[in-house]
Order: sequence, then structure tokens, then C-alpha cells
Amino acid sequence: MPFRPASPRRPVRAAAAALACLALLLASCLGRSDSLAPIVAITDPRSGATRSTEDLRISGYAMDDSGVASIRVDGIDLLQNELYAGERGKGLVNFAFTKPNVADGELTMVLEVTDVSGRTTTETYTLILDDTPPTVELTSVEAAAGNRLRVEGVARDNIGVSSVRIGGVPLAITPGTEFAFSVLVEDVEGAEVVAEDGAGNSTAVPLR
Repeated sequence: MPFRPASPRRPVRAAAAALACLALLLASCLGRSDSLAPIVAITDPRSGATRSTEDLRISGYAMDDSGVASIRVDGIDLLQNELYAGERGKGLVNFAFTKPNVADGELTMVLEVTDVSGRTTTETYTLILDDTPPTVELTSVEAAAGNRLRVEGVARDNIGVSSVRIGGVPLAITPGTEFAFSVLVEDVEGAEVVAEDGAGNSTAVPLR
């Protein structure tokens, strides 16, 4: 799948800058021109599940004590783009690119960072793209003693249900593609069953 480089966000993340300074300090103390292999990290979105978009933006950073020579995503060097003119050879490089026309499912990319001495670090980045909200089916809502309701139903999701709340109260669940429930809840006006998946998609169904 093709991608388009994008301008990195500023300012530089404090944690990344601190790590870069530490790497340069270690290199100086050890008295070697290239003491560390390059480091590459994706900062947004993190590995896991995320809502897919028409143009998914992925951002991160690469760093090396001797300088970053290339940042390749599935074999294509980001630093060849004019957006990154002058970044080659720096100890810390922030980068971003977009993946157009993504759809629900698993997205895997290979990131390779090479330093000016020829040392390469390879990382595999996997993301679950999910723009499909869960479904909630209420099979029974019956009055119970003490102004309560017996609520039964099932929540389903193509990737996995991560949470279910009834009237704002979370249920204890084991995340999975299907979660059946049968619980007693307070009979509160306007109460809903809300199911959410790992990507943040949610569905709300009123009890009444």
C-alpha cells in the first residue's frame, strides 16, 4: 500500500530528546564513533487498535549517536522526500507519513533505520484498523424487586468488545468478539447499555 510523507509535529517530544541526549553522552563517554544501534519508535498511533481514516497519519522518531542516514518504510526511504531535506545525518529525526485508503483489518509495516556507519535496526509495526462500532442486542429487560431491572443481552464486535456499561456502571468482562450479560441494575430513567471496542468505537442502546 503506498504512503505519503507528512510534516512531523513540533515541538520534539521531551522523552525522545532526552533519550537522544543520553545516547550522545554515552557515545562520548565510551570514546567510540558509533556505540549504539539506531532506535526507531512509532509514537502515534500506538500498536494496537485504532479507528481507520481516509488518510491514516503515522508519526514517530528515529535516533542514533552517530547520525541517521535513512528511514525506510516498507523499503521506501522517507528522507529522500524534500520535506526532510537537511534531516539526514542528524542524531534525532522526527517523521510522519500517511497511508491512504486504509480499510478495516490488520496493517503491518517494516521500519528500517540505518545510521551513517551502516548499522541498521529493523522493527515491525502492526496496527488493527477498526471503524466498525460494536452491536448491542437486548434479549430481555424485566422489572425486579427493589426498583431494579434484570437486563440480559449480548454485545458483539468484529475485533473485540473492550467494555460494557449499563447506566454508567461498568461490567466485569473478558474482552472478546462476543460478550453475553445478565445483570440486575437500578431502574434509572434514561439509562443505556454502552458497548465500546478497543479502537474507541461505541454503541449505546436505551433500556426503555
